[in-house]
Amino acid sequence: MTLEHFILVAITAVSIASVFYIPRNKYRLALISFCIFQTLTWAVTIILVQIGSIEYPVREFSRATQVGFLTNYIFFPMVYVWYILLFPSIAFWAKKILYFFIFISIIVWFIYFTAVYTDLENLKRGTPHSQIIRLYINFSIDFIICHIYISWFSKKEALLTGEINHVSN
Repeated sequence: MTLEHFILVAITAVSIASVFYIPRNKYRLALISFCIFQTLTWAVTIILVQIGSIEYPVREFSRATQVGFLTNYIFFPMVYVWYILLFPSIAFWAKKILYFFIFISIIVWFIYFTAVYTDLENLKRGTPHSQIIRLYINFSIDFIICHIYISWFSKKEALLTGEINHVSN
């Protein structure tokens, strides 16, 4: 088993195992968080592959798509799910920014290290520093868009179920 395949198996196992730690009363929030982040990741990744900014030499479905499936559609959305589930909605703004930065950093540094040390992903444009900055900007925008949607969805859901006191957590 190559390093790339080991990493793919490991992130799949971690993502699937983490599902069992989601509190039962948070399944709906986790599912909508997973789906919305997966949708946004899919669109952005396809665009970046088509313009030649990213390349995936080792892919799970090499005949079907030019995009790495497990990292973009399982692992990154699961990291976002845990961001939403652990987000301190009632906290000082510095703690919220710290959570935001930590979860984005997990994704950014995973991408960077797999791009540098494996063939899972090749970042084609820019210097290493500019790639890290671009990744932070891209995933910050993704997290903000998805968080706004999840907040809106949670408020709408809370109004329908009668839970008005605490919405997003």
